Amino acid sequence: MAGSMETGVTVLLALMVGMFGVTSAVLGFIAESKRVTPRDIHVSGNECVYPASPAHTLGVCAMLLLMAAQIIASVAGGCCGCCRPGGGASKSKRRVVGVVASVLSWIVTAIAGWYYGQGVYWNTAGTRRASLSGAYEECFYLKGGVFVRAAVLSIIATSLAIMSCFLLRAPAATPEPAEDDAEPKPDGVAVGLPQWPAQGNGHAPYQQQVQIT
Repeated sequence: MAGSMETGVTVLLALMVGMFGVTSAVLGFIAESKRVTPRDIHVSGNECVYPASPAHTLGVCAMLLLMAAQIIASVAGGCCGCCRPGGGASKSKRRVVGVVASVLSWIVTAIAGWYYGQGVYWNTAGTRRASLSGAYEECFYLKGGVFVRAAVLSIIATSLAIMSCFLLRAPAATPEPAEDDAEPKPDGVAVGLPQWPAQGNGHAPYQQQVQIT
């Protein structure tokens, strides 16, 4: 009963992590199509004017959802397995793989967050000083593919987080009972029977010697 309940909780947490991670990736793909392009940037004097873009809000939401997915997965796995009960399972390959997957998911999440941050920064409404290139003024803008890379990394990080969640929350394997312990021993107290001496005086029977003449 306890094992089935633990499995149900693990599946529920994995679904939450997957939902947040996939939503983050979807928002990243949408933000890529809504990002600021060079045609949207206007030059006013020596400043570049960047308009408001939905990619800014989409990028922020995607980054927060990905972070929430990682936090849920880490809490479910006991902070990379350090807070889960030990025993034989702590030394198993399954637990080691779970910890490695959790660490890798955080590394991939950090890289995806950096890409999301770049996309959010260059899609923020405001003005920035233009750079001179000869007789022309140039404005920096976000090239294509930044949000796409962040979205793909979000999917990879979510997959690793779900894997670590299942591996670290899996119950420890219980050893099978030995053959000696398989059969129950009868209850009771052994009682010794008294040993009575054999009847007689303990001497060999008298033998009469007869002399034949």
